[in-house]
Amino acid sequence: MARAEKKSPHHSSTSVRFSLRAKLIIIVTALLLVSLGLITSLVAFFVSRDVEETAWATNESINEMSAAAADVELNAVISKASVMLADIATYNADQDLPEEDGGEFARFFFRENMDIAAVVTQAAFDATTPMMPLSLRNDQFFLENNISPAMIDAFLAVQRRAFERANAGETTLLNAAPVLNGLPILTLFFKWQNGQNSALCALFFSSESITTAFGTGTNSTMLINAAGDVLVSAESELVSEGINVANRLFIDRALESGAPAAMHERYTDRQGREFFATSKRLEAAGAITVTTIPVDVVFEGITTTTWRNIYLSAGVWFLSVLFLWFFAKSISQPLRELTAATHAIEDGDYHLTLENKQADETGVLTKSVLSMSSVLENFESFTNKEIARLARQGKLDTSGSKKRITMFFSDIRSFTAISEKITPNEVIEFLNEYMERMVACVMVTGGAIDKFIGDAVMAYWGAVTTAGSAEEDALSGVKASLLMRASLKCFNKTRGGDKNPVIKIGCGLNSGDVVAGQIGSSERIVFTVIGEVVNLADRTETLNKPFGTEILITEHTQRLVDKYVITEKMGEITEKGEKISIFAVVNLKDGEESEKLLALLEKIPHIDQEIARRCIGPQGPRTVAEVRTLLDIPTPDLSNLNLDEEEKKYSVKEEPPKAETLEALESEAGSS
Repeated sequence: MARAEKKSPHHSSTSVRFSLRAKLIIIVTALLLVSLGLITSLVAFFVSRDVEETAWATNESINEMSAAAADVELNAVISKASVMLADIATYNADQDLPEEDGGEFARFFFRENMDIAAVVTQAAFDATTPMMPLSLRNDQFFLENNISPAMIDAFLAVQRRAFERANAGETTLLNAAPVLNGLPILTLFFKWQNGQNSALCALFFSSESITTAFGTGTNSTMLINAAGDVLVSAESELVSEGINVANRLFIDRALESGAPAAMHERYTDRQGREFFATSKRLEAAGAITVTTIPVDVVFEGITTTTWRNIYLSAGVWFLSVLFLWFFAKSISQPLRELTAATHAIEDGDYHLTLENKQADETGVLTKSVLSMSSVLENFESFTNKEIARLARQGKLDTSGSKKRITMFFSDIRSFTAISEKITPNEVIEFLNEYMERMVACVMVTGGAIDKFIGDAVMAYWGAVTTAGSAEEDALSGVKASLLMRASLKCFNKTRGGDKNPVIKIGCGLNSGDVVAGQIGSSERIVFTVIGEVVNLADRTETLNKPFGTEILITEHTQRLVDKYVITEKMGEITEKGEKISIFAVVNLKDGEESEKLLALLEKIPHIDQEIARRCIGPQGPRTVAEVRTLLDIPTPDLSNLNLDEEEKKYSVKEEPPKAETLEALESEAGSS
């Protein structure tokens, strides 16, 4: 697994707005919603059509049967009453008895027809031989239902219009329940005629037989008269309260329609509930039967099935998301690790610990990233790491700019003589071990290695990055030189002999303004610094041998670090016609910066703290003489030292030197 991703501002541009896992879930969710939604909708649509057609057919069938049952019942009671009236009329005529006495015929009739409450007649308005009025009552019916015959008289007293319509030959059916204590009793007004005998008849009978014929269930049937009164209904309160529904649009149209065929309509009641309704006009009494079924009941099965499909779809979606979650994790997790690895590479960390477990494309990519990391690590060793880091982040100013820096050069004394005594492999091994220690001293103080010139090291502070000010950069350069002293002392602890001699070095530092930028061609470029400051730092380093010192700085650097560093003036040199003082660095003055320097020892490889602390810090030297003693540097005779002649050795002249001077320079160079 990759180490935790490092936070870096330039990583924000590569942040993932929508993860692969989220995209897969969104895509699958969309597919499921579209596919399952489309299938559910189509199934619901076509099944709904079939169910609706079946509902209409069932509604019509039930309505037909209800209408037929109501016709049969109404015709039956009319027929029974007509037969009884005919018998009474015939018998009374033969026996010359009063017509209002039904006698045994009435009693027998009511015993056989317990659902008939009363038969009341009156003479027809246009009768030539009117029949005497009859008022035949089923006493048992009145007794069992606790109603009074006077209620019938009160009801008939206000039904002149019904008798008039009966006289005109129209059969009228009225609801007597509101008057008769809410009992489901219907009154049928019709004109009875038998030969010369005729009468207007009001027949009171129970509607329970019709209600039973209408049946119960999801389809509800009502019997409604021509005036819109509910005569028979499963909702008994509609009958008992005498509810009129003529003002309802569907009922109104059904009553107005004179067609005998069934009439269909889908309507919404006042409570907002939808119904399928079928109506049919009866053959008798001008009434209609209306059969309804709620739409939600019709589609209840479809609704239930639809919700089941939705639940099933939700379950499928959940399982799909769960599967995708773990499947995407097997892809996104390696990708996140690879992203963290690339960010680590961007930050210059090439020591990745990716585990290549995948046998798919991500495994190939992981292998490529590991290979790339190894290549980049090797490649970056050929240049300055800090410059490489800034270049990766796009923060390196390559156009060229003026920078105030501290320049550093170091060199191994008598390196040519040392290298002649050992093999080439031993030379490279020796230099690598030496450079590992010296480079570490530069890096821990924030410096940048410009290049290696054989055994020489060229570095600077303030060109690529800065500690904050020219003073701090100069102090960092001095600290690096002192750390080199301590590290070299530890390095020399195990050295000695012709093939493993004790090493001495010289360090030179100078501060000032340079031009820093990218120089080269399309084939090869380097980031470096250019200016007199560089040349003077190089010349200052060469003065260590004649001065018998290890670390020299110019007055330009000394002014910047004088507050923190113990120095001794060694003399003056002429540079471009200007006198410049040269100072030897002894140690840091005791204080906070000295403590910080000692803390940096922990970051230097192969350091021996005891030896190192004798070289720098409070236990270190306080004079140049003590430095020479510590590092075993002979004390030179400075009385006859001509620094201007030394300048000739290290300066580049515009005119070629004379032959004798050139020979002397070559001799001195060979001895160095």
